Amino acid sequence: MAWSKEKILINIENLMRSKFTNPKEAFEYFDTDNDGQLTKADLKQLLKEAKVSSLIRGLVAEFVLNEFDKSKSGTVNWEEFKTVAHTYVKE
Repeated sequence: MAWSKEKILINIENLMRSKFTNPKEAFEYFDTDNDGQLTKADLKQLLKEAKVSSLIRGLVAEFVLNEFDKSKSGTVNWEEFKTVAHTYVKE
């Protein structure tokens, strides 16, 4: 199976809609150490649960960090996450 940006987004959307009732629930679930930040490892877990191939998970997680970490902290905080997540999970 060829992985495209669209396929990855569809998988993430399917995960978010089927498993969570709102974006905050999804954020808290993947924030494994409850520090209010999603790390690259947290994002890789999200991608794993979205059934994204293990061969590209690290690259995709790095891309997500670069795209959504507006504060350049090396993590994605709640404010950064919710601007994207509202597309996939209704509040």
